[in-house]
Amino acid sequence: MVEHFNNTPKTKVKIKDLGKSYSVMNMSKEDFSETGNECIIYGELFTTYDCVAVNIVSKTQKAVQSSTVSTGYDLLFPASTTVDAQSLIAPTAVSIPNIILGGDMFGIAVKQEFNNEYLSYAFNYIYKKHLAQYAQGSTIIHLHYNDIKNLYIGIPDKITQDKLVTLLKSMQDKILTEKKMLSMLETQKTYLLRNLFI
Repeated sequence: MVEHFNNTPKTKVKIKDLGKSYSVMNMSKEDFSETGNECIIYGELFTTYDCVAVNIVSKTQKAVQSSTVSTGYDLLFPASTTVDAQSLIAPTAVSIPNIILGGDMFGIAVKQEFNNEYLSYAFNYIYKKHLAQYAQGSTIIHLHYNDIKNLYIGIPDKITQDKLVTLLKSMQDKILTEKKMLSMLETQKTYLLRNLFI
């Protein structure tokens, strides 16, 4: 991402021009259930998801109609932490619509001329240090949309964004395939060793 970014022509864009911001309703782990509608809560942005939420792991009985839900072209930012300011500049892209969202975060419904997954990589790997200085607080550090909305970031054209995201997805798929193969080989090795000493 860094190598690509440093060698690509970019246009400056204000963060507020990337899309429409929205706040998220309150929700906690107690709202999770075994079945129901898929959901993402604040804590999972740190523990479960990286730059892109691929498989949604949690469910809730809350109704979609009365909840804050993803548009399918979103960026979710955590709004507070006790760690450090840089950990707040770690948005997760959500490309699945109608996922219920809850907790201390804010979202941006990204416009069609930008790739939300590309933006997530850019914020996580390029603009983290720069934007972290706008977070506020000492014991609990906060980041609000209004703190960063007028800042400029450089973004290449949409075709370039899409190409890089496709490349990164291919690499991620390859990594997942290799991990599955490794797990299967470990299982096979255990089985063979067990039968060897019978």
